[in-house]
Amino acid sequence: MKAFYDKKIAEGKPHKVAMIACVNKMLHWIYALLRRKETFLDLA
Repeated sequence: MKAFYDKKIAEGKPHKVAMIACVNKMLHWIYALLRRKETFLDLA
């Protein structure tokens, strides 16, 4: 997620816009997990 945030900042997005983009990305992940009835595996 840090890399995604840094990419948005490098694109010239303000902090708030970059943070909202990260939140939206996480919400998409969460919704996909719930829809598929899977558990989250943190591979990092």
